[in-house]
Amino acid sequence: MRVGEIRVPKLWRPCFFDADEPVIYVWNFRSGSEEASQVCAIAERLYQLGRGIDMAWASGEILEREEAEAVLESHSGRARKPCGLGAVAVPRSGTLESLILRHERKRRQFSTASIGRKPHVLFSKAPKAIFAYAGYDTPPHRFYFDLRADTGGFAPKALTSTALLVAVLRDAAVIRLQEHLTGNVTAIERLISGRGAGPADLAQRIRIIPIPSIGAAQTDPSIRRVMVEVPVDCPIRPDDLKWAFAGLKVCGSSPASPPIGLLVSTDDSSMADRFCQSGTLFRTITPAALPANPGRIHRDTGRDRAPHGREQAARSVTRALRHAGIDSRPTEISVQKEPYHRRGVMANECAPGSRFSKSVLWHVKISFAEPLGGPLLIGDGRFCGLGLLEPINSRTDVLAFDLSDNVCISISDRSELLSHLRRALMALARQNLGRVGSLFSGHEPDGRPDRSGHHAHIFLAADPALERNGDIARLIVAAPWAGDRQADVLRKRGHQFDQVTRQLKELTAGRLGRIGPLTVEQVVDGDPLIGPALEWIGQTPYLATRNHKKRDDPVEFIKSDLATECVRRGLPRPEEIEVLQVSVGPRGGRPSASVKLRFTVAVQGPLMLGRDSHMGGGLFHAA
Repeated sequence: MRVGEIRVPKLWRPCFFDADEPVIYVWNFRSGSEEASQVCAIAERLYQLGRGIDMAWASGEILEREEAEAVLESHSGRARKPCGLGAVAVPRSGTLESLILRHERKRRQFSTASIGRKPHVLFSKAPKAIFAYAGYDTPPHRFYFDLRADTGGFAPKALTSTALLVAVLRDAAVIRLQEHLTGNVTAIERLISGRGAGPADLAQRIRIIPIPSIGAAQTDPSIRRVMVEVPVDCPIRPDDLKWAFAGLKVCGSSPASPPIGLLVSTDDSSMADRFCQSGTLFRTITPAALPANPGRIHRDTGRDRAPHGREQAARSVTRALRHAGIDSRPTEISVQKEPYHRRGVMANECAPGSRFSKSVLWHVKISFAEPLGGPLLIGDGRFCGLGLLEPINSRTDVLAFDLSDNVCISISDRSELLSHLRRALMALARQNLGRVGSLFSGHEPDGRPDRSGHHAHIFLAADPALERNGDIARLIVAAPWAGDRQADVLRKRGHQFDQVTRQLKELTAGRLGRIGPLTVEQVVDGDPLIGPALEWIGQTPYLATRNHKKRDDPVEFIKSDLATECVRRGLPRPEEIEVLQVSVGPRGGRPSASVKLRFTVAVQGPLMLGRDSHMGGGLFHAA
């Protein structure tokens, strides 16, 4: 018989454990030590861990709560705590009896019965054992909805109506659930709308999170999507909550205005996932309602005084993080009324008609030492959609050195300054590696230029600033795979690039003087150097990659050469190239031009193009 080909094979994937670090299970017993002693006795009889192949042994011990917590803290492994429903089968009342019954029935699965004149063998399946199912570190349930108009397109809502949108959706969902789930009216009111909720209910309350559109600098950050987050400990069934929100009508500028669309369930979570990413730098897209300063009471109203100053608001951010359950301490906090997003709204303009006054609304930027996962909402309005933090991704392949205000170097001295910067980085590379590799020199070990077929050495640039009258504001060092998307194979040298570049503390630039101390800064998304953006404006002239012939039109030649260069660097072909100024030598040669680019899709920087792009030529800023 071909049994091995018919049956599904059973695969064993063994896991290796450190003999010095045992697996620890901890149970809490409320009824005393009798049940705990039974568990210890059962542990002495253990000979196999789960369905493992190798033998195992265990021992039990009864500890006080403080001692058990100390054991868990001293263990080097990760502690996984049960939280709500999940997929892990655990014993419950009746599990032992069901297992005994299953084994007894398995002994009598086959029986003989006479049907007609011939005996027949009958098979009866043994009943399954009864288990409960728990989750360990289970993430919350998340449901995604689109704000759709009757025509099928999006029905966007302005950021200023965030709190109103959440209130309307929240109250409508409560009414719908209370009409159909009459036995859980109090919990519905408490865990969805928050009325009557106490500190013990925070871990069970659902969050209605309006999702603004983010991405490129030109993106309109209106609300087109909503995410509903249900904690695993919430007693209301997740599918009931999903049903309660699906199909709700979205009102206009006020609750009494006619509806402008519906809440439509969707599986597309791409925009919401942007807010769920991990990061160390966050900024608010909707302002946070910072908690009042405790201990300071307003004489006239008797209420807590709102954080009205920047310093006081910054201190309130720490309390807001603690209230939101974020234990990591921030390394840097900045607050302002102006939005961080280019097309955002002022903090004072958000949440009109809500319980939050203008004085408590602030836009916040926070840095952490360790990465945190989203979505993060802080402040007293976090259950109203306020205080939504957007993770800002920092580029490890593009580093910047800011020049102090007393360093005034004209952009005309760019080539000389970058030559000194290149020599300084080559000296640091030689000090660390014993030789200067092609990553920093652009040459092979025998001295020949690198001919790998792509740009294999670093890009340098001197970034000017308008507020400094066009003087150089910072020095840019970009890895080759940042300036040339076709050189992605070189990412394995990322550690070498980061290690050498970060050692630069001072730069001796000949007649330009000694520049320092220098502090390396990572360039984050939204920076003019990074974008993303549809339009890019040249900050330094673009130098063509080939010679110009006298019969060629200089403008058309630049456009053709630049389009080819973009494709060669792994960028999309520009939709439009506007040549602002072109310069051609008396004998032809390679022309240079000031250029403005426009793409059909938002492009991520940096854009450093042209013949002299490794020495600061062809540097573009997002428009």
